[in-house]
Amino acid sequence: MMKRITGIMLVLLVLAGTQVQAQSMCKINNIYFQAGEEMTYDLYFRYGFINTKAGISTLKTSAEKYNNADAFKMTLLAQSIGAVRKLFSLNDTLSCYMSKDLAPLAYIKNAAEGKDYTQERVAYTYSGDKVSVNVKRHKNGDFKFNETLTSQSCIYDMMSVVYYARTLNYSTMKKGETAKVNFVSGRKKVNMIIEHGGIETVEANNDKKYSCIKLILSIMDDAFSDKKEAMKVYITNDNNHMPVRLDSKLNIGATQAMLKSYKGNRYPVKTY
Repeated sequence: MMKRITGIMLVLLVLAGTQVQAQSMCKINNIYFQAGEEMTYDLYFRYGFINTKAGISTLKTSAEKYNNADAFKMTLLAQSIGAVRKLFSLNDTLSCYMSKDLAPLAYIKNAAEGKDYTQERVAYTYSGDKVSVNVKRHKNGDFKFNETLTSQSCIYDMMSVVYYARTLNYSTMKKGETAKVNFVSGRKKVNMIIEHGGIETVEANNDKKYSCIKLILSIMDDAFSDKKEAMKVYITNDNNHMPVRLDSKLNIGATQAMLKSYKGNRYPVKTY
């Protein structure tokens, strides 16, 4: 009996060691953000000729446990309000878990957009020098797919890729230069290109101006012949790399999130 218990313990220790070793391939030294960071945004909705303030959004980082290990949880809430809600109802909650070294662990999407309600779950499993990503989706109560993707390099989802983009060293990049990562798009693993779009001044909704690095995140096919823009993110050109403006597309129309307030930043935020 003792030998059996010892054997089980050895297996668990090996598996735990493998998990740590595998996650190390995605290990990033995070010097840009911390738990307690929280930003509030005014949300604008664009559809055809309509471009109006439509709701509110928050993006926050908290210290959580994931599978009994210390982790970050990032949560994005977006909700339409007022008269626009009658035209297009939006109530989205996107969350991701990342290790303290910023390896993606999980992604959860609950999105009510118009008449559609989408649930998506992404779970990452690290083993040896590989990562497996299980993606499940339901839409309007109907099962859509359950797919498992594998890779020998890191894979990111819609939430974790924004935080990954915040960690890149843009001081060594020029406008037009790019970084490439693997990205989960639906049931497929695709290439995402993060392009340095230059330095721009963004006037936020708190009556302050920020020097921002414009990032253009685009999805490419395997042949790099077809490019589809996923979002634009404007991050502060300081040590925080805090998102000031986020532009993204919906199934119907598009949204723009503009910074309204912030707190819990790792460093003082530069404004002018």
